[in-house]
Amino acid sequence: MDKSIKQQVKALLRQRDYSELLRLCQSDRRFWRNLRLCLYETDESLRWPAIEAVAGLMKRWWHEGSIERVREYIRSLLWLLNNESGGIGWSAPETIAETIVSIPELLEPYGSMVIAYTLEGPSLLNSGLWAIGRLGKQVKGTVAFLQDKVIAVFDSDDPETLGLAAWAMGEVGFAPALPSLAVLRDRKEPVQIYIDGCFQEKPLGKWAKEASAKIGQ
Repeated sequence: MDKSIKQQVKALLRQRDYSELLRLCQSDRRFWRNLRLCLYETDESLRWPAIEAVAGLMKRWWHEGSIERVREYIRSLLWLLNNESGGIGWSAPETIAETIVSIPELLEPYGSMVIAYTLEGPSLLNSGLWAIGRLGKQVKGTVAFLQDKVIAVFDSDDPETLGLAAWAMGEVGFAPALPSLAVLRDRKEPVQIYIDGCFQEKPLGKWAKEASAKIGQ
């Protein structure tokens, strides 16, 4: 039966039928369990819809009055980002950020916490940069507070990290990143970022130029 439920969850994620999936998660905890497992998928066509579906379920719980249940789940994701947990925190930063977008009341303290945790080491850096970009100007104060660590990200040799950092700085409107973005303007490596429900691929230099233009607005 669980195998059938797993298949149903994956099918609904591929169809992006969030309404039906959330209905099933609320009526049968086995669907919720299998949805959570999809956050660990290596198949990006399942992982990203799972992130969005979990955020949607948190929003539904919140508006139904299960506020502490939502907070407990967010805290469990933050625990996965903590070195002491022994976990890898796979998809946790993205899920937290997407949930905060759905429930702005969660911005403090969870927005600043997820950023601080993910900037501590390389394993979750790209996830943390995506979270910064998704939260945008809401976390400008946190990014400024962690400015040295944020700017140090541009020392990376990884085009994906640099592309995510460029896009995130543009979304935040973070002017101290402008010199670092200028260095990337002629880079040609393709970088793919998940934005507004789909993947967008552009040369690294274009991500940097677009971020600089956003900051300059």
